[in-house]
Amino acid sequence: MRKAIARLDAEQRAQLLYLADLGTAMFTSALVVCSLKAIVDLFAAG
Repeated sequence: MRKAIARLDAEQRAQLLYLADLGTAMFTSALVVCSLKAIVDLFAAG
């Protein structure tokens, strides 16, 4: 994987990092939403 990334030029590396950051942000926000929903459901059931 490092060899493939090393072959990319600076612009392509920047785009790849942008996509990785976007994916991380989306995953994190979905995890927070699911966690909050689980907490709310726990209190609603109790």
